Amino acid sequence: YGSNVTTTQASRLAQAVQLADGRILGYAEYGTPAAPPLFLFHGLPGSRLAIPELWRAAPGTARVIAPDRPGMGTSTFQPGRRLTDWADDVRQLADSLGIRRFAVAGFSGGGPHALAVGHGLPERVIAVGIIAGAGPADTREARHALKQANPANRLIFALARTAPRLLWPVIALHAHGMKRHPARVVHSATRAKSLPEADRLAMAGPELQERITAAAPEPFRHGIRGIVYEAGLLAQPWGFDLAAIQPAVHIWHGDQDSNAPVPMARHVAGQIPGSRLIIYPGEGHLIVPKHWDEILAALLDGS
Repeated sequence: YGSNVTTTQASRLAQAVQLADGRILGYAEYGTPAAPPLFLFHGLPGSRLAIPELWRAAPGTARVIAPDRPGMGTSTFQPGRRLTDWADDVRQLADSLGIRRFAVAGFSGGGPHALAVGHGLPERVIAVGIIAGAGPADTREARHALKQANPANRLIFALARTAPRLLWPVIALHAHGMKRHPARVVHSATRAKSLPEADRLAMAGPELQERITAAAPEPFRHGIRGIVYEAGLLAQPWGFDLAAIQPAVHIWHGDQDSNAPVPMARHVAGQIPGSRLIIYPGEGHLIVPKHWDEILAALLDGS
């Protein structure tokens, strides 16, 4: 979904539901409406419009529902939000769409949100997918894993955990670039020294660059409050027991990932009995387009 979007497609990308507390939850739909449903959660920062970055062609075997998280895209900010609250937002969205059972998955910063939904809605979630997901940052082991992240992510998580007020100017500077000069920022990112070679090659493709650039301003539609707040949520204890998650959990990760280092994935997998961890040698953060069909098949199978 780039510049050639039909009116029908555009309407699917700009949907919303009003939640019980009055907030608006924006969402987009992709794929086939009659196919099995998958709630797919964007990264941080991100939005519903970033989801097409995860595949080469729109899925034909799934109905992908991609909500904006509070304060990002078209979703209202939620004061006092906890990570565990996301399960109830997703429940209300599923109810509004008449969906009883579904799979969930999260990319990068969306990973902890998928786990929160799997924990909070065990009777409704068929399977949970964590794709290049962020891990907890509140234990000694987790902080050791974070030392392997790129400098930008180390700074963001350190500030979110210890000095959140100082995170505001960092995110504001990034938001300014993404809103005013997204193509320039995206192009510069492909040359970052901290970027694994696999990600550099993936981002060199003009189609992916176009999709990233098109979606880049949307997370900051209402400013940066939601992004700063969520960074703080992910840097603190998540508020639920990973070992208590009942649905099947699948974890996919590249061993060269510098955004969410692979020890994060190993740590999460080690906390969830029966979880399935697949590590791709030589791959980085952008593993999804290459493995999308495999990921989708595992989630919709539900085992």
